Parts: sequence; structure tokens; C-alpha cells
Amino acid sequence: MILTNLKEKFSTLRKVLKFVYGKYTGLAVVRDILFLIATFSEIYGITVLGKFIDETTQILLNWKEFDISQYLVTESFFYLVLILVLWILVAICNNIREYIYNAIYEKVWEDTQYLIISKVSTSNLQDVEKDEYQDKVTYSPAFSIVRIIWSYDNFSIILSNTIRLISAIFIIFNTMGWSVLFLVIIVLPEIFAVHIRRKEIRDYLDKGIGKIRYLNYIQNLSLTISNFLELRVNNIYSHLKRKYLMEYDEYVHGYMQTQASFYKDKITTSIFGQILKFLYVIYVLSFSIVKGISFGSFKALYDYVDVTYNSVFNILNSLSLISVNLGYINKFFDLMEYEGFGDHHHGEIKLTKETPKLEFKNLSFAYPDDPGTKILKNLNIEVNPGEKVAFFGGDGSGKSTTVKILTGLYPVDSGEYLLGGNLTKDLDRGELKKQLSVAFQDFVNYHFSLKENIVISGQRINVDSDLYKEVSQISGVDNFKKIVHVDDASILGKTFAGGKELSPGYWQRLAIARMMYRNKNIFIMDEPFTFIDDISADGILKDLFNFLGEKRSLIYITRSIKFLDRFDRVYCFENGKIIEAGPWNKLISSKGRLYQESKLQKDS
Repeated sequence: MILTNLKEKFSTLRKVLKFVYGKYTGLAVVRDILFLIATFSEIYGITVLGKFIDETTQILLNWKEFDISQYLVTESFFYLVLILVLWILVAICNNIREYIYNAIYEKVWEDTQYLIISKVSTSNLQDVEKDEYQDKVTYSPAFSIVRIIWSYDNFSIILSNTIRLISAIFIIFNTMGWSVLFLVIIVLPEIFAVHIRRKEIRDYLDKGIGKIRYLNYIQNLSLTISNFLELRVNNIYSHLKRKYLMEYDEYVHGYMQTQASFYKDKITTSIFGQILKFLYVIYVLSFSIVKGISFGSFKALYDYVDVTYNSVFNILNSLSLISVNLGYINKFFDLMEYEGFGDHHHGEIKLTKETPKLEFKNLSFAYPDDPGTKILKNLNIEVNPGEKVAFFGGDGSGKSTTVKILTGLYPVDSGEYLLGGNLTKDLDRGELKKQLSVAFQDFVNYHFSLKENIVISGQRINVDSDLYKEVSQISGVDNFKKIVHVDDASILGKTFAGGKELSPGYWQRLAIARMMYRNKNIFIMDEPFTFIDDISADGILKDLFNFLGEKRSLIYITRSIKFLDRFDRVYCFENGKIIEAGPWNKLISSKGRLYQESKLQKDS
């Protein structure tokens, strides 16, 4: 067990050093070189200071008056100048090192946050929804990233202090012999105590990640401006504030208990260690008196004792910090190395540029956390290239889950999902999404410029101006720009200063325009007109059909019977099954489920 843990820690440390030294090689190496120069200068400076004291003592004892011209040629002045030069060298090295550390610190934050976003962006919904995955996504920015930087810095501290320690031990050993090992032993109690307490703190934070997620949720819920209306008017803020304080107080209380134990043990063992160190200093003093060592030499020995004690402490303390921090850091690397079903279950087939036929054959599905409950049952659907097909059904009928299957966010449990006659699992990764343009029911309001809200879905950096104008006109964005007095550069939403809030209907038009600008072969619209009036929706749908032409397909998902007569085929969903399918006229004349629903909606 111990060997396994050590192996895991060494593996994680290797990843940390590879990450830092691999990405920021020049900065990290220069910082280490400066570390070595500063360390050698500090160690040599102790010896020089001792010599300066001895030479200066002779001047104080023998000179009756001070002569500056005579002093400038003495050994005392030479060592004084050398001390100044060494101090300047150390100061320059340390300040440059601090600057480089800040640069590496910011770069690590930038790159790790980018990697986390990239990881989530290439994952699938089935993976993202798992508690294990969510914990890693929450844990990494909160606890892992900064400790990557700390562990790198601790590694540098170990290198520097090892050199300091070897130099100091060598010098003390030449005078005091093997007694120098006493300085190494007396550090151990403090290191052992704080290491145990650090592990307890880490275990507490590991167990509390669910609480952190909950607190983050309350905070984001409270600070999201689009939620303000309901939270403020219905006084929901009062409940959220109470919950936040109660949950956070409970979390902090436990955390501070672990902190109190840490500092209690640290103070106790630190005092014990210092007492033993000063006892050794008394031993050095007695030895110096017996051997007739000069005052300057004793001062140097005293400083080297301090260097030895502190170097041993810094090395062991850094090893403890690295060991504990690696337990935090491995969550980040676990996230980066996390492999979901999309990483394994795909082939190498690439689709042509033509619109593929889309098919479900006896497709069934159950959510991973409830495999016994089938949400979709034996679906058989086909959408031929250029067809416009509607999925109709009420709440809980399986429409939204079907969208998740269509877009590849969930894998197929049983049955088949084919594109162009190929099973989607046999397609090269990303091939499915390359075919799709989707307007989701729960669309996102991007608080960017109006233009960016639309072109954000494009694959190219350069904006296709003609396409942008066309989708803006079809979706009705052009019209509402005049009404609310905004232009392409206007910032939307209230997150940023000067942002313009829009009505839900206008936001939904932007979502439709965004789907169109993506401009793929198969378009999917999930309840696209929830906030748009019927007359406007009618016009958008007509123009959209013309935009798609005869070669591109549309899957329209709705709970309303409006506009269903325009589609080539309607699939009626109920309780995860397709209970009838066919052209509108045929389904109405058969007086089945769609006919009954049309009567109910018309009467209401």
C-alpha cells in the first residue's frame, strides 16, 4: 500500500514538473540558475562576514584613530565591499526570481483553466453529468491549480536548500565533527507533526467538495443577473442568504478545527526544535572557547548552524508540502486524463459533404444513473436527405432525450443510430457534430456583442458577411435591432457595463440565427418558438425552409400542433415511444393521437 502511494505521488510529481518545465522551460531553468547563484552567494557571504568581523576586530583593538585612506587598503574594507557585492547579487537574483515566479504563476493559471475548458468542451453529457466528473471540475480550480505552482516552487526550494545544507554541513563538520547530525534529527518531530495535520486538512477538503459545489451553486444563482427579478420580487434572496451562511458556517467550522490542530502542533514542535537548536549553539560556543576560535569564526559557525537547521527544515517541509499537495493536484491530472465513452467508442469513418440519411433502428435508452427505467423504447425513425421532419409530444414523452441522442451527447443503449448508413459509433470522433446545427430549447444568452452572439457558432475566424446578413434577416434580428436601438457591436445582457438586456423572444431569435449561421447539413430545432409570436414564427419557418433548400434536413421538435402540416412526416411521441408516424394529412384522417391532440389544442 505504501509503495503504491509512493509510486502514485512520484507519478504525479513527474507530471507537475513535466507540465511546468515542459511549457515554460526557459523561465523555469533561468529561475533555477538564479536560485543557485543566490544560494552560493548567501553561503559564501557567511564566511566573508566572519572574516570581516575578525579583520575589523583587529582594527578596533589596534587603531587609535581612524584613517579613511589607510582603511581603504585593509582586508576589512575588502570584505565589506565583497559583502555588498554579494548582497547586490543576491538581491538581483531574488527579485528576478520573484518576477519569473509571478510570470509562471499567471501562465499556469491561464493554461490550466484553458485546459479545463477544453476538456469539458470535448466531453459528452453522459460524462459531464457524473458526480465524479463534476467534483473534479469543481475541485481543480479551487484546490489543484495553485498547488501545481506551489509544488514546482517547493521543488526549487528543495534544490536550493540541498546545496545550502551540503555546504553548511561540510563547513560545520570540519570543525564540529559528526555532532552536526544532531541538527538534522531535531527537525523531524515538527515535520512529522505538521505533515500529519496537513493530510487531515486535505482529507477534510476532499470530503467537503460536495459542499463547495453547493455553495458555488447558491452564489452563482444569487449573482446571475437574469435571475434577479424573481429572486428580488419574491424575496428568495432571504432564503438563499440563510442557506449560504448556514452551509458555509458549517464548512468553515470544520475547516478551522483542522487548522487549529495544525497550528497547535506546529507551534509546540517548533518551540521544542528551537530549544534543542540553541542547546547545540551553547555546545558550539563551549567548543569555540576550548579551541580558541576567533569571534568571527564563531559567528560564521553560528550562522551555519542556523543555515543547517533551516535548510533541513525547508527540505523536509517542502517534501511534506509536495506530498500533501500532490493529493490535491492529482484531481487536475485525473480530469485531464479522464476518458469517457467518446474517447473509446468511436471508429474512423468520415462522412462525405453530402447530407446523410439519419436513422434510428429499434433504439432504446436509459439514463446511466437509472438503467432500469427505459426513457426511449424501440424508436424507429428515418430522415432522408432534404426531408423536414417533426417530433411531436407532451412533457415526458422523450423528445428532449431524443435530442441528446441525436446530438451524440449520450450513447445508444440498444438498437442503432445511423448516419449515411454508418453506425454513429463507427464514425470518427466529431463527425456526428460536424453534420448538425442545433437550436436548443434551453438556449444560452451570450453576454457578448450582438454579432458575436450569432457568429460564435461558426467554424471560421473570418465572418461570412453574406451568411450573417441572411440569417439576421430570416430570424428577425434585423427588425428588433431597430426597435431596441442596438447594432452589431452592441454588448447584450447586463453582465458588463453598457450591456443591453433583451426580451426572451429576441434572445430566442439570436439562438435561431446562431443555428443557421452554423450552416450544417442537418438542422435540429427544439421548441424554437417558445417566446416568439405565431405570426413571426410562421415567417421564420417559411424562410428557413427556403434557406435549407431541398438537400438539407430539418428535425423540428415541439409540443404544439402549429405548423406540423408543413412537414414531410410527423412522429408522435408518448412515454418514450413513437405511437404513430406519417404525413400530417394521413395522421389526421386516421383520427389517432395527433388528431385528438389537435382538437384539444384548437379548443383551448
